[in-house]
Amino acid sequence: MVDDRALGALDDVILSARTLFPDLEFLAPGGVLELAVRRHGVERIRVELPPGQFLHLQGIGVDAPDDGRTARARVEVSSWYKSYGERFELQRLLDFEHPTGTVVHTGADEPAWLELVFDSPIDIERLRLRNVDGPTAVRARGLRVLLQTGGTWLVAYDHAARAGELRRLLTHRTELGGDPTITALLPLLAQTFEGAYADARQALDAHTEISTADRSAFRAAVTSGLLADRELEWTVHGPQRCFRFWDETEKVTYVEFAAKVAEALASLTPQVCFGFGAALCVVRDGDLIPHDDDLDIIIGFDPHEAGTLGEGLALVEQCLRPLGYTVTGNFTAHRQVRRNGSKQVDVFVGLFEGDTISWYPGTRGALDRDLMFPASEGRLLGVPVPLPRNPLVYLERLYGEGWRHPDPNFKHTWDRATYADLTRPGRG
Repeated sequence: MVDDRALGALDDVILSARTLFPDLEFLAPGGVLELAVRRHGVERIRVELPPGQFLHLQGIGVDAPDDGRTARARVEVSSWYKSYGERFELQRLLDFEHPTGTVVHTGADEPAWLELVFDSPIDIERLRLRNVDGPTAVRARGLRVLLQTGGTWLVAYDHAARAGELRRLLTHRTELGGDPTITALLPLLAQTFEGAYADARQALDAHTEISTADRSAFRAAVTSGLLADRELEWTVHGPQRCFRFWDETEKVTYVEFAAKVAEALASLTPQVCFGFGAALCVVRDGDLIPHDDDLDIIIGFDPHEAGTLGEGLALVEQCLRPLGYTVTGNFTAHRQVRRNGSKQVDVFVGLFEGDTISWYPGTRGALDRDLMFPASEGRLLGVPVPLPRNPLVYLERLYGEGWRHPDPNFKHTWDRATYADLTRPGRG
């Protein structure tokens, strides 16, 4: 068990790393990267990302003795995403002190890049970049800034190199009292600083020897010390932009999207409604749960409709894709549904076995038809949404008698073995 002294030392490490590497905060929404370049005769400024990433940029601030030549610069990009090129205004990009939303958005090119080209070489004293203000800010991971002088490119900033420096610093820390748990977690902290959130989450999951309490303490320390300022929280799903960071318009739009997905699925079967945390949102909170990060829809099929979970998932895909939805994932019992780049909604498939039904990762056979359907209706943020027929009993069966009290660390049973026969081809 990690003691308070070790956790306090971890807090100090996070604070010192932020102090020594302020440039890594560029990954935060609206983050600023400030470079004291002091270069003479700069012909071009290039901003680029590793292959396969979208380049988003809000603004570029160029401090030069001759601002007139800066204003007469032109911009070249690897590509424009959709209509961003038609809407592009150089003045918006260069007006660093008055951000006005995303200005540059390229495709996921090989690599994606932007170049600010001057009609004649200029002297630069300072260069500032402003990241976009939103969840796509993390796409700046791996960013490089280069300056062309006399036809030669010079690297002014390399995010990957800086992340490597931090990684080496953290993994050589010795003043944490020798606590083996903290020592094992320091590489994960480095990954989090550099924006490798999925990798950090997978690494934490792989440390099976670390107790649930220590995992929770680590997640809380990293969230409060670093991630909250990036509008992220480390939940059981990894670092996520949880609902506590969403504004009201975003939340209503997302709930409306989820309701439309449920309505589309109702063409398959009326046995569809909000489930899991989405039902909690409506019944308990009247709002999106602050520590949650997505909504869940549950759909039930009778044996003559689907004999296996795979067949049920195929029906979901066949229903939604022709309607313009993107359906992805290769999970045991659910798929992720998006449309036009929206936040995904998870659609879980359940199969009736007589009068009982269950949705993995919930306990198999814990629910019955009369409890679940026909669906009732509730309202979430003013949006009508379908709910289980008896949502109070549903939530008690799913989360236990304490369901009325939020528990950020709640976990389902995740007993895949009990659902094994429902995943086998040829069942039924």
